[in-house]
Amino acid sequence: MFYTLWHTYLPSIFDWVIETSILASVLVVFILCIKFLLKNWLTPQWKYALWLILVVRLVLPWFPESSFSIYSILPIKHEQAPIVSQEITTTAPEVIEAIPRVIEDLPAENNVYTIFLFIWILGIAITGIFIILINRRLYQYISKQPLITEKRVLNIYRNCKKDMSIKKDIPLHYSGKISSPTLFGIGKPRILLDEKHVKHLDDNQLKYIFYHELSHYKRKDININLLMNCLLVIHWFNPVLWYANRALREDQEMACDSLALTFINQKERVAYGHTIITLVEQYSTYYQPSTLAHFSKNKIKLKRRILMIKKFNTKSKLLTAVGFIAILGVSAFSLVDVKAETTEAQKQEIADRMKKEELAKQNATDNVTDTEADKQMAAAYEEKKRQMAEENAANKAAESDLDRKMAAATEEKKKQMAEENAANKAAESDLDRKMAAATEEKKKQMAQENAKK
Repeated sequence: MFYTLWHTYLPSIFDWVIETSILASVLVVFILCIKFLLKNWLTPQWKYALWLILVVRLVLPWFPESSFSIYSILPIKHEQAPIVSQEITTTAPEVIEAIPRVIEDLPAENNVYTIFLFIWILGIAITGIFIILINRRLYQYISKQPLITEKRVLNIYRNCKKDMSIKKDIPLHYSGKISSPTLFGIGKPRILLDEKHVKHLDDNQLKYIFYHELSHYKRKDININLLMNCLLVIHWFNPVLWYANRALREDQEMACDSLALTFINQKERVAYGHTIITLVEQYSTYYQPSTLAHFSKNKIKLKRRILMIKKFNTKSKLLTAVGFIAILGVSAFSLVDVKAETTEAQKQEIADRMKKEELAKQNATDNVTDTEADKQMAAAYEEKKRQMAEENAANKAAESDLDRKMAAATEEKKKQMAEENAANKAAESDLDRKMAAATEEKKKQMAQENAKK
């Protein structure tokens, strides 16, 4: 089983991961180009949605083929499906089983591939264990943090949840060393606030923070972050995807700002921007894993966020149409594989390969036939030996049974003769006693007669 896993399944998975990683890198460049060309036309929600196309590309194992795929620029050879001959042939199961044995016995031509496969698996193990340990440590740390019980904060929080139509119980906790407001957890989410924010921020600033963090929950951003981290564990060797993950998180923050601004009056947008700047100034360097959704510290992205807040417009149908067209276009050109077209040279190559396969199959058939004949002769010889052994055993058993019967008859005869001898001796002894008694009686009578005389 381990041999099959190592030499069959793992190489296939590794090849798919490498190909998918290359195609995803091309898609990242394509998305960045679209964002640059349409930077003034795409809203934050649509920019973030572009990265979700990348997630879909990394997750799904199969896509339809198209002649308009963006991946046609890559020199990747796609295997053409073999042309099946119309002649119907029947292959014995023994031949089918024999062919893989010939292939498996071939020595490995390239040990470098095996080394890269081992390094890839080792990288997955190290990256996965690191992320698991970090999240476990963070969960244990946050579980020890107390709940926020201040009535002022809880009243503001309840009003924000009511405005956003969120009914799930999401508790408020102090964040400890995590200085940035954060949404933490998937199954049992909670919002973390620094103690300084609870004491010093006014009601409106707290309201802006809650709108932002609840927007993360409403958009299921932590689920996307966790999924992307799992994909990065598999594609740990690709720096383009690590950069894409960072860009995704930045656009995610802007999309949350955009959703939060829909619940804020137009006059309060500047105050919302000032609140973000205030929080970024207090940002710590504490490691932020995928189970956290937090404010970003990047100054360039922060500038973009402030500009977006100032220009925010919720009623632009043109921007919505541009974003929708951009998503459809990127999906149409990226969520497809390159359509393999067969040229005459490729057809001839396929035909030659089929001839070689037929010849190999015929050789395998001949080898199987010879092997089968040898097996049949060996089986017949073994059957003859078994029959002779059974006959010898039967003869020995018959002879042994006859010997037992003769011995029993001899013993019985001896017993009868001994009984007859004992009977004869008893009869002779009785006759002797009778004769002796008669003689004594005769002598007694004669003595009495003599006495009378």
